[in-house]
Amino acid sequence: MKFGIREIVFVIVLMAIPVGAWWFVFRPADARDDEMMKQIETRQQKLQSLNRATATIGDMKTEIASLKEAVTFFHSKLPSEKEIDKVLQEVWRLAEANKLTIKSIRMLKFSAAAVTLTDPSGPYAEQPISLKLEGPFTGFYGFLLALESQPRIMRIQQLDIKKLAKQGEGYIHVDCTVSVFFERSDKG
Repeated sequence: MKFGIREIVFVIVLMAIPVGAWWFVFRPADARDDEMMKQIETRQQKLQSLNRATATIGDMKTEIASLKEAVTFFHSKLPSEKEIDKVLQEVWRLAEANKLTIKSIRMLKFSAAAVTLTDPSGPYAEQPISLKLEGPFTGFYGFLLALESQPRIMRIQQLDIKKLAKQGEGYIHVDCTVSVFFERSDKG
């Protein structure tokens, strides 16, 4: 067999066909496939992060429901502004029930210098009440326990206890300021 120019050209053309197919068909297809795989990976990552976020939404719904229950619970413990006198009567009754003599009980004007836990423009406020009591220490301790177990939200801001020597052992004079939290009326 003789190899002439014709055979050599034929062999070169035969070898050029697979190289041309690789260069013009398979290489661009591989590039497109690589690009598609990258897009699929990024979309899968986005889908996974979306699934994680969606899973926490269910938890958020239960958390929101429990927080709404807590708000309702604390809202029930806040008297309206009109019911502050009932709270004062209740404090008076508790003091008498614990054998304490009430020297003074009065509502104080709220000063700007006082430490407050409420927003002045918000729907809730606190009313400071000044109490001056005398009696046995055990009675005062019972009064504090009864005050703590009340359905209203109250906070003792200031407490000053002095021993009453002329009354005997265990008798005290108490000067304290109690804040009662309440819901403001719509009129502001």
